[in-house]
Amino acid sequence: MNHLKPLTLTAALVLATIFTLSCSGDDGGGGGPNIPSKDSCIRAELEVRANTLDDVVGACSATRSEVLAQLPNTIGSCNKNDLDFDKPLRDIMEACGVTEIPILSSSGGTSSGGGSSSSGGSSSSGGSSSSAGGSSSSIVIEYGTVEYHGYEYKTVKIGDQWWLAENLKYEASGSRCYHDNESYCSTFGRLYDWNTAMNGSPTSASTPSGVRGICPPDWHLPSDLEWTKLTDYVERQGGCTSCAGTKLKKFGLWYNIDNCTDDFGFSAQPGGYGNSSGFDSILDMGIWWSSTAISDVSARYRSMSDNSSNVFRGMGDKTSLYSIRCVKD
Repeated sequence: MNHLKPLTLTAALVLATIFTLSCSGDDGGGGGPNIPSKDSCIRAELEVRANTLDDVVGACSATRSEVLAQLPNTIGSCNKNDLDFDKPLRDIMEACGVTEIPILSSSGGTSSGGGSSSSGGSSSSGGSSSSAGGSSSSIVIEYGTVEYHGYEYKTVKIGDQWWLAENLKYEASGSRCYHDNESYCSTFGRLYDWNTAMNGSPTSASTPSGVRGICPPDWHLPSDLEWTKLTDYVERQGGCTSCAGTKLKKFGLWYNIDNCTDDFGFSAQPGGYGNSSGFDSILDMGIWWSSTAISDVSARYRSMSDNSSNVFRGMGDKTSLYSIRCVKD
């Protein structure tokens, strides 16, 4: 893993870095090729559900009109021009009957309350659908939700697989937040060693893996082959090779925003990783376990990098701390 960039910032400084990189103001002006535009900043702030719309205005040096320009005319039962900029976004979503803030320019679409959330760990597959942006404009994204241990996760159907559309946050024994700071878990999910992820199950290379691990009921930890099925489908539908990383990465959180189109709604998050030496690479790398072991000490993972369009297949020490995405049975 020596290709990873060292990161020695404190948790507070890294949080500040997230919003600096996502909210840099206007285009141009010597900020470098990876600095987002004001519109990108607004989208990123809405994605992470900043406290109020006025907070978005302040963080992005934007006007209220510029924030409203990123929203559709109607948000659930509400007209965007009637929104209260001083009201917390979660209260706005509840009042308007939506589970996400819809963003016009986002490729990932929006979940608009058309489907019901399910309890007990089953996914609601009758949520919302939207056409993705970018080069794969004909792709229709179907969303759902699943509740698990106090969190409601967005889910997405890609081919015939239903995936969590965000990293798992379940506080299993042995799991950790990046730099042991809970603030990171809310955005990037928790990090898990392989044995924790598997929860006592034996290794599996099957499709489906049959390994629930610490995933919700009726969901499981994907095998190496299931990850391959995902990336092969994305590249077939996207009409490209070695491009799955670009098409799966969530826009607005990665250092290199030009390499994130999220055409399929997977919204891969750059949660970094942890090991005995500490934590590293938040914002420029995401790594996810599979259920497939290579040896007594290593197992397969998939990773994405901010500066590559590919999804990498590798093997990591089972004691390393990586993210988890679950697949529906």
